[in-house]
Amino acid sequence: MSRFHSHLLRCCCPPLLLLALAHPADADDAPERYSRSVIARPLTLPANLISVGADAAGNHDLSTISGAPIVGFGITDKIEVQVPYAFALHDLEGRGSVAVDAGYAVVRGALDGKLEMIERVRLGYDTLGRAATPLQLGLHAQYNVTPWLAIISGTPGSEQLRVSLANDANMMKPVDIGLPLGVGVQATDVLYAQLDTKLLQIGLSESETMLVGRDMLPLTLTVVWNALSALDVQGAIATDVVAGAGDTLAFLIGARYYAGDL
Repeated sequence: MSRFHSHLLRCCCPPLLLLALAHPADADDAPERYSRSVIARPLTLPANLISVGADAAGNHDLSTISGAPIVGFGITDKIEVQVPYAFALHDLEGRGSVAVDAGYAVVRGALDGKLEMIERVRLGYDTLGRAATPLQLGLHAQYNVTPWLAIISGTPGSEQLRVSLANDANMMKPVDIGLPLGVGVQATDVLYAQLDTKLLQIGLSESETMLVGRDMLPLTLTVVWNALSALDVQGAIATDVVAGAGDTLAFLIGARYYAGDL
């Protein structure tokens, strides 16, 4: 900018306009659509945001190892769809189970912005067994007690109602309702941890009724590190204490990349 133009701006432009010209608004000043802090994120992907990732999981003796690529897309700010696929890595078997998980925000920003609820439905198909996987329906809810502490239930894949559409190994079609519960802690701006369990399972048809502490005590600890604004790296370890902590021990590592306007 020449001295003449600088002088003209100082003489003819109000101070606020000068400030705006000197520091134009850019993308960094815009509010985040998908925060680096996991606890502050909406429970559905914002419109036109794409999530691409994969997980690798195994049991305690590595006799079972699986891969699970996943793609998600925010159709609108309130509607998202996720497509997870799981297959066995140990035998290099490419066929596995594919699912579609759709979510719709029915409550967002209630109770002073602390409560969010998403209606979720998941349906899939096992290409190895050539049968439909159970239909899952539920309410994904999160209540932020504080900016760093949240209570969560019904995350994708743990919807409360499960309806089997095909016979299992015992030639039955179980139908049950469960109550998953999780506690999330945002330890730092980019480090998040969540502990999940299942309080009860009510058998509705050809299924057992189970109570936490008596028949089961499933625990899953997941840690998410937002390594970059558009990249999450995660790890998880799970077990069922009642069924045998060592025998039911499993682990998972994975990552998610977000493409679009964050």
